Amino acid sequence: MSSAQLGTLVTYNPWTIGATTLLADVTARFDELGIHHVAVIDSERRVIGILSESDLLRSRQAERTLAAVGGGPDTDDAPAVFARDVMSRQVVSVPLTATAADALRVLLDKQIHALPVVQDRRLIGMISSRDFLREFSYGEVPASHEPIASLLGEPGPEPLDPDATLDEAFLAMHESGVSRLAVAKDGCPVGILTQRDIIRERCRQMENEGGGLNSQPPSDTIHSAVRSSPILRPGHRLCDAAAAMVDQRLPAVTIVNPSNRLLGLVTEDDILRVLYDAQA
Repeated sequence: MSSAQLGTLVTYNPWTIGATTLLADVTARFDELGIHHVAVIDSERRVIGILSESDLLRSRQAERTLAAVGGGPDTDDAPAVFARDVMSRQVVSVPLTATAADALRVLLDKQIHALPVVQDRRLIGMISSRDFLREFSYGEVPASHEPIASLLGEPGPEPLDPDATLDEAFLAMHESGVSRLAVAKDGCPVGILTQRDIIRERCRQMENEGGGLNSQPPSDTIHSAVRSSPILRPGHRLCDAAAAMVDQRLPAVTIVNPSNRLLGLVTEDDILRVLYDAQA
């Protein structure tokens, strides 16, 4: 795979949007297609930005917060927000002639999860970390048959308690330098939580409460935002972990011992690094 062209890893002719596409329309399509990124293109199909689900969530949260504190109009009367208003303009792309290893290295080095694939500066397709994860899950790479135990080294960050608040969870991730944490009760895993889950839950609560000042009381816990993880043990193969992440659309899976005690997390990034090292 190291010298292989991008080939079937690429999603050709992907859904794209223009700079003046309304964010409300983008949100609906994200939910429908189950994606997290979309390329913003001009009339020549040149990529001028990338819009992520995280960008959408931050925009929704800012809009609700502004309305809640009286700093802006009511939501129903708020001015339209377009893709150009929140998209990232610092676009990293790879040419169609790049190898799979080239694209994977860019994803890991830049700590991003989607890359436009271009030819003569025009968008040809998209490739994502999920595409590489799916490829790894097939078990065709020798390293994919290594046991999950090979990734369980030093103890990671402390898991979150299900009674933790959203703010406490976000702070814990910030202090640990991670974007996801396991959630456990008395040492047994409950699931996982990501920064994106936290923002999504805040938006949901604010919308349910109509954007009021008391829409996010400090006592609200992370319980409703936690996503369950399939049961995996150290003896399972790395490709099993990758397959679970793909099937459940998870960025990580919890690993437990025979007594169902949490041993740690295996993340999408962990798998991608194994795949990259296997190509070196």
